[in-house]
Amino acid sequence: MNKLLLIQNYLFYTGFISEIIPLIFCILFFKKLNTKALKVFFIYTCVLCVFSVLSIVALKLLQEKTLYLLLVKIYNILEFSVISLFLYNLFKNEIIKKIVLYVIIPFVVISIVDYLINDKTKFNNHSNLASSFLLIIYIIYYFYEKMKTVVMYPLYQSISFWICVGFFLNFTGTFFFILFIKSSTDKEFKILMNTIYGVVTITKNILLCLSLFASEYLETNDDTLHIPSEIDLDEFSLANLKNP
Repeated sequence: MNKLLLIQNYLFYTGFISEIIPLIFCILFFKKLNTKALKVFFIYTCVLCVFSVLSIVALKLLQEKTLYLLLVKIYNILEFSVISLFLYNLFKNEIIKKIVLYVIIPFVVISIVDYLINDKTKFNNHSNLASSFLLIIYIIYYFYEKMKTVVMYPLYQSISFWICVGFFLNFTGTFFFILFIKSSTDKEFKILMNTIYGVVTITKNILLCLSLFASEYLETNDDTLHIPSEIDLDEFSLANLKNP
């Protein structure tokens, strides 16, 4: 019990520090943020850093749980909105892009209403579950769309790909944490769940940082396979094969 509690405390502060590092890496590799999607990702790292600092102040310095829960709710709304815009700029299918864009407003409205009608002194996981579920679906579609697209470079060399891997790991890992954290009052279970949450968060931030060591290629709307113009295809015709 004491060991688990000690590990949780270490992970809490390590996780807090890890939430700031992606912004530092974005500043260091700012020249690589050469697409609309990566510029939106930079905004995400700013939001992540600011709310991490505000959360630690509210929870540890001011010891205001209500303020902390309000910050969690605001962050959840901003996180969903910004990551949705990030994925919006990665998608090719116009219908899917419109769906992603139009879902943001109702999600924000429902999240605000959900916060107002529920107990503000207790963690409410409804909007967190909804945002995690939707973003998991979006990211799965992104991987599906990329596998169908003919590209001139390996997918694993893309910054956006590794960012999506980090997000996917985070939302799949924290989904069950959010789902089960209120289902038990056992202290050991909660400490274990918080430990898993910390590990997932730190791993996510490591992937987000390491993703910037890759390269982002500017893509065109034309996904067809191009054959170099200098190749003379007439040389491979059946007529030439008959007449060597």
